[in-house]
Amino acid sequence: MGRFGKLSLTGQILFLIMMMLSILLISFVISNTIAERTIERKVTDSVSKIFLQVEEKIGSFYSDMEGISTSLLYSPTVQTYMSSNDPLTMILMNSEIISVFSNTITLKENIRGIQLFDKEGTMVANIGAGTGEPVQLPVESTKYSGLLKDPDTNDTSTFYSITVPIYNLKSTLIKDYRGTSVFVMDVKNFNKILEGGKITKHSRLLLLDQNNQIMANEGNSPNFDTFRLEEWKNDNRYIVQTITLPQTGWRLISVIPKNELLQELDIIKRLNIATYVIVFCMLCLFFVIFSTRILKPVKAIMDFMKSYPKMGKNSRFNVVYHNEIGVLAVNLNKMLDEIDTLSKEIQLTQKQKYEIEIAKKQMEISAFRNQINPHFLYNTLECIRAIAFYYKVQDIADISTSLSNMFRYAVKGNDFVTIRDEISHVKEYAKIIEFRFMGRMQVAIEADEELLEVKTLKMLLQPIVENAVFHGLEKKIDNGIVQITVQKIAQNQVQYVIRDNGYGMEDKQLEELLNRLRQFDTSSHTEKEAKQGIGLSNIYRRIKLFYGDKSELTIESTLHEGTTITVTFPLHDHSEQTED
Repeated sequence: MGRFGKLSLTGQILFLIMMMLSILLISFVISNTIAERTIERKVTDSVSKIFLQVEEKIGSFYSDMEGISTSLLYSPTVQTYMSSNDPLTMILMNSEIISVFSNTITLKENIRGIQLFDKEGTMVANIGAGTGEPVQLPVESTKYSGLLKDPDTNDTSTFYSITVPIYNLKSTLIKDYRGTSVFVMDVKNFNKILEGGKITKHSRLLLLDQNNQIMANEGNSPNFDTFRLEEWKNDNRYIVQTITLPQTGWRLISVIPKNELLQELDIIKRLNIATYVIVFCMLCLFFVIFSTRILKPVKAIMDFMKSYPKMGKNSRFNVVYHNEIGVLAVNLNKMLDEIDTLSKEIQLTQKQKYEIEIAKKQMEISAFRNQINPHFLYNTLECIRAIAFYYKVQDIADISTSLSNMFRYAVKGNDFVTIRDEISHVKEYAKIIEFRFMGRMQVAIEADEELLEVKTLKMLLQPIVENAVFHGLEKKIDNGIVQITVQKIAQNQVQYVIRDNGYGMEDKQLEELLNRLRQFDTSSHTEKEAKQGIGLSNIYRRIKLFYGDKSELTIESTLHEGTTITVTFPLHDHSEQTED
C-alpha cells in the first residue's frame, strides 16, 4: 500500500485497470473450470442413476429366471424323473420332460434351450440350443456364464448359460443333490435393458461378461477395446465409469466423450472473450476521458497552488472549466478569500486573548498576596489550645490540637506520605467529627500492618471520609459509621475501601457522579472543583496523574443503605517525591 500511495494518480489508475483486467481474466478461467467440473459431476451422477436403474432391471431379470427355474426343476414331473433310477421309466417320461421344457421356453422369449444332467454329469434330456461345453460338477448354486462359443465354428456366439443345481425335495437329507439344469439364454434382452441409457450422441453403455466380452451395448463408440479399459479411464478425452453386477460378475461400463459435454461451454468461452475485449476498450476510453477531463484540470489547480505564495495573496485561479473541477476552482477562490478574512480575525483575537491572560495573571497574583499566612493559623490554634488548658476545658484543647495537626498535615510540602501518616490524619478528623456530632458518628479503621510504612499519595482518605460524613451520614437520623479497610490485593496493589451506612444515592445521581469523574480534564469541571475544594474528582485526577492506568476509583451506592468507594493503586517507591 505504501508503494501504491507513492505512485502518481495516472500510475494508480493504470495499476487499478491492470488489476481489474487480471481479476476479470482469472474469474473467467475459474468460472469456466468450475462449470466444466460441475457438468462432469452432474453427468457422473446421472450415469450412476442409470447404472442403478439398469442394475434394478437386471436384478428383476434374475428374479424372473429364479422363479422360472424353481417352477420347472421342482415340478412333480422333473422331480420324479430325476429321482428315478429305472432307465425304462426315464425313457417313458422323456416326452413329458420335453413337453415341460417347451412350456418353460414359452415363458421367456430369450430362453433358447434347456439341458438336463444327472448327478454324474450325463445329459439325460435337452431341448433347443446347447452350450457345447461340459458341465463342471458338482454345482452348488446358480451360476451365470459369459458368452458361449459356437460348437461348430468355435466363434463367440450371442448365447450365455445359467446353471442351476437340482435337489430332491422329498429326501430327509438337508441337500440331496440329483443333477443340474442348464438354461441357454440369448443376450438380446439386455439390449432392451440398456436402451435409453446414453447421455450424449456418441456416448456408449456396455455390458461385459467375466471375460471382458461385450454382451450388449447401446451406442456406437469407435473401436472400444475392452481389454484396454484402464487406458480409457486415464484418457482425459473420456469420462469412464464402471460397476460390477452382483451374482453374475458382469460389468456395466459407461464411456462419454468430454467434448460433447462441453460444447455449450465453448459458446460461453467466446462470450467471455468478447466481454473481456469490450471491458478492455471501455477501460481505455475511461482512462482517456479521465486524463483529459480530470487529471489535466487538477494539474492546473496544483500548479496554481504551488505558485500562489509567489504571486501574492490577491491572486486567484482563472476558472475555465464548467464541470465539477470548475466548481472546485470557484470554491478554492472563495476559500482563499475566507482565509484572508480569518487571518485578520485570528490576529485580532490573539491580541485580545493575550491581554485577557495578562489581566488574569495579575488577578491571581493579587489573590496570592491576600492569602492567610499558615504560621499565623498555627499560632492562633496553639493559643486557643493554651487558653483551653488554662480554663481546664479539655474538649476545646483536644479539638484545637486535632485541627492544628490536620492543618499542618494538609499544607506541608510533601506529595507522598506513609499509610500510617494518612491513617493518623483521618483519626484526627474522626476526633473532630465525634465531638461535633456528640458521638453519633464513628470512624473505624482496619489496616494490614505490613502496609503501614508503604508510601502513598497524600490526602486520599480524609476527603473521602468527609464526603461520607456530610453527604451520607449527616442526612441520616440514626447513628452512622464509616469503615476504612486498607489491604493488599493481587498484582502487587494497595486497595482503600471506604464504606458508610448512610443515606446513599439514587442510580441517576450515581451515574452523574461517575460521568463527572471521567470529565476531570475539562476546564469547566476544573473550575468547579477548585471552588468546591478537594473532592472525589480531585482524588481521581491525582491518582490518574501519578499512577496512570494502573490505578482506579470505583463507586457503588444504594439508596438508604450506604455508599462504598474503592481506591486502588500500585505499590511504588516514592522516596524521591517525599523529600522536602
